[in-house]
Amino acid sequence: MTNPAKYRCRITFQRKENVQDGEGNWVPGWVDTDITVWAAIKDLRGKEIIEAGANSVKITTRIYIRYREGLSEDMRIKYGARIFDITFLNNLEQRNIEYEILANEVKSNG
Repeated sequence: MTNPAKYRCRITFQRKENVQDGEGNWVPGWVDTDITVWAAIKDLRGKEIIEAGANSVKITTRIYIRYREGLSEDMRIKYGARIFDITFLNNLEQRNIEYEILANEVKSNG
């Protein structure tokens, strides 16, 4: 069984949808889903950074949550002002108890 005290961060999953901009045009954007859960966020450093697959996607963060249906790799995660693109959802040991989410933090230019 997982230790519930390790989940200290409140995260929200977002999905891509068409939204209206300030001029009334429909443009692709990210909207919050109704999936908000407690998580453990582990930022990787130095040698811990994983090179994932042949396309060399850098994984900068591991996020752990209790298992939940309805998640997919085309979503992203919002934690305060931080945004994470999901690279891989790992259902640990295929037991539907906990997800290990490999993610890459999106840095804003500003």
